Amino acid sequence: MKKHTLLLAFALPLLAFTLSSCGNKNKKTGQAGQDMITDTATIPGLDIKESSDTLSSEGEIRGAEFLSQATVKTINFDYDRYELSEESRATLQANAALIKVRRDWTALVEGHCDERGTIEYNLALGQKRAKSVRDYYVRLGVPESVMGTISYGEEKPLCTEDTEACWLQNRRAETKIRGK
Repeated sequence: MKKHTLLLAFALPLLAFTLSSCGNKNKKTGQAGQDMITDTATIPGLDIKESSDTLSSEGEIRGAEFLSQATVKTINFDYDRYELSEESRATLQANAALIKVRRDWTALVEGHCDERGTIEYNLALGQKRAKSVRDYYVRLGVPESVMGTISYGEEKPLCTEDTEACWLQNRRAETKIRGK
């Protein structure tokens, strides 16, 4: 009986804390300073085929040795979105053609966000952006084993002004390359 009472004494406060901390998870501040509640479930999803080796092969592809290549272009995203536009798809098709030809390349897709939103929200959105690019590359024939993803959220902005043009530059996915 004492074990059940002790377990209950620890479990109830933990449950109460967990439930209370989930309430404002996606609270964001808009341009005019007003609060907006953004439900991540309303962000359109991509029809993405999962593979069995995605997590195991992707985890090994990291490191500072990944660099930007002038021929591999960056794409940008609309506010609070991770779906690929027609313009983005055309850019990614050209990138994929280069990656497929250069068999000595390994690619790392970095997802980035603007400064609006919580750190956690932006890290999750950056990962969705990186994954949508990676999955599109796979559909174009780039082997999964030569690609990885990482999210930097709002941590690595290209621009620091509080303007829409600047925020657009920061909402991006960069494909960086490491040669073998």
